This record gives sequence, C-alpha cells and structure tokens, in this order.
Amino acid sequence: MKRAQKIILLCLTAILMCTISVSAYFLLANQHLRKTLDNGYHPIKNEYHTKNKKDTEAFLIMGLDNTIERKLGTTRTDAMMVVTLNNKTKKITFCSLPRDSFVPIDSKNYHGNQRIEAAYTFDGPTASINTVEKLLNIPIDHYCVFNFLSFIKFIDAIGGIDIDVQHSFDGVTKDGPGAIHFDEGKQHVDGTKALSYARERHSDNDIMRGFRQQEIIQSVGNKLKSKEAVKNLTGIIDSFNNNIQTDITTDQLLALMKNGLVYSDYEKQRLTFDWRTFSNQGRSMVELYPDSIDYVSHELRVSLGIDKKNEQDKKGFVFHTDGDYLYQSDYSVQDEAAEDKESTSLNGNTYIGTPDNTETGALPTVKTKNGFVP
Repeated sequence: MKRAQKIILLCLTAILMCTISVSAYFLLANQHLRKTLDNGYHPIKNEYHTKNKKDTEAFLIMGLDNTIERKLGTTRTDAMMVVTLNNKTKKITFCSLPRDSFVPIDSKNYHGNQRIEAAYTFDGPTASINTVEKLLNIPIDHYCVFNFLSFIKFIDAIGGIDIDVQHSFDGVTKDGPGAIHFDEGKQHVDGTKALSYARERHSDNDIMRGFRQQEIIQSVGNKLKSKEAVKNLTGIIDSFNNNIQTDITTDQLLALMKNGLVYSDYEKQRLTFDWRTFSNQGRSMVELYPDSIDYVSHELRVSLGIDKKNEQDKKGFVFHTDGDYLYQSDYSVQDEAAEDKESTSLNGNTYIGTPDNTETGALPTVKTKNGFVP
C-alpha cells in the first residue's frame, strides 16, 4: 500500500473512532438523562384549555425554598416565572411572579387567598399551575420545579454563568444574611453565588428580583452553547437527579435543547407588574394591581397567539396602573408611609375592595421528598 493511501486510511480511521466515541458519549448521556428525568417525571391535570394555540408553548418554572438539608416544615415556591415560546413570531416572553403576591389559591385542599408561593404547599405543582392559569387567564403547557440544591449543582456543572450586577449588595446563603458580597458590574459566578443573586430582594424589590432571575435564565442559555457545557453533559444531568419535578418528557427536553441555538436569536420580551405592599396579620403581602394583571395577561395571551394586539401593543406604549386596589392593610408590619413608598402607582391609589377580603388560613405542615410535594 502506498504511503499516501496509508495516511488517508489512518486519518479516516481516526475520524471514525472519534465519531464512534462522540456518538457513544451522547448515547450514554441520552440514556442517563432518560433515567434521571424518569425519577422526577410527574404529569398533572390542569384545568385550563384553549383551542386557539399553534406554534406556541407556555412553561411555569418554579424554584423551591426547601431541600432535604433545610428540612423546612412547609415547602413553598421561592421563585415563579412564566415563559412563553412562540415559534411563529420568533419571540420568547418572560414574566416573573413576586412570591408574596396575595392571590386566590386554586387547590382542592385550600379555598381562599394566600401568598402565591404557598399554592405549592397545599397541592404541589397542580395547585401552582391552576392558580397561575386562573390569575393570568393563560394555559400552562409544561412546568418544571427545581430545589436550591439542583440549582447550585446545575450552575456549577455548566461552569458558572456571567451576570451584570446593577448595584453592590450583601446577599444571603445557607450561612445566613450578609454571607456573600456582590460588587457592581459584570462578573462570573458559581452556583452558590448565582442562587444568592437570584434570591436577593432586600436591596431593591421583588420586581428587580424577577429581572435577575430572567437574566440568569438567559445567561444559562448562552452558557449551554459552550464547549465546556457539552463536555460535562453527565454532570449537568446529575445535577437534576432527585432534585427536579416536571411533566416534560425526555424527548420534549431533547427537542428544546436541540432548538436552543435557534431560540437564542428570538426576540426577548420582559413583563412586570405594577404592585403595592400591605400588611396582613403580621405578614407582608404584595398586591398586584388588578389593571396590571389584566395588562400582563393580555401581553401573555398575545405572545401565545390567543389574543390579538391592541393599543397597548403599539411601539412606545408604557403601562401605568390606575391605582385601584382590593386589599386594605392592617399595618401590622409597616406603617402607612412605609407601605406607600413600596407602590409603583404614580398618582396614588383608591380602595375598591370589600371588607374582610384578606382572611387567610394556616399553612399546613407537609411531608416532602427532598422538598417536593407530590
């Protein structure tokens, strides 16, 4: 055999071996992913149905405040975010829900109002989804619940993420308040610091907290395209093991991952609420102004192709609440002046509610598996 032919044969053999190795790696990773997701697969029946949906999906992403290490008596969703995907308009919409939002809970085990974070406590993801669907008048196609441990492991597995801190502050970790410091500016953070960044709300407010969580999701999306993330697929998958609860199947997740590069070019829309704080029986609550809920609902429904655009969707439109509110404060946490400062209304507000509409029930003590309510 001629020397040139031997060289070509060796090159072809090397390429074939690399191809086989890479294929075997992704095959093993695929099998590992299926096994891991099977452990956390938890389909539910939600109540909202609509026929006028095509090329769109809505996801509810939730982060738990409980793990096997924390051993809390109740499990609540410390973070809640609706993400809609429209493949026709090539647009992704993010909407964070303040965890202290005082809303009607839709659960077979509880009837009344509570902080929205507590919906999960009463009836797991079913109550959370039904509560969000009825609040925003949108369908939720899929959900995913992470606990703190999975978040930290996942961020570390992809090699950390880049964030842009708007102002310096001392954050919270498992060691307590002020255990970690953030300087203003762009920086690279590991899982522990990313979690603290995502949870921070005392240096500004719940709305900015939601924006930080949205920033993290977009940063994760960028990082997943890197070679470092591809090299550590098994580590990424391991971060989910026993630390995730979802109705997303392996095939659906693989399809989302496959289209990840395409999604990165989609237009991004960030929605937020106008809101006020009020005190209720020694607890601080957030009231989302009713007209703000209507506006956000409309924008989400437009993003899903359910509603048609109107005057509010014209370029340059900026929503501001009319200030009408439903819930009176008992000022058991803050005085009137302090509560007025924590309102996004520009022109004051007007009470339009009814007496005694702030009654709540006690949070139940629930048995969980690593923080997850079935």
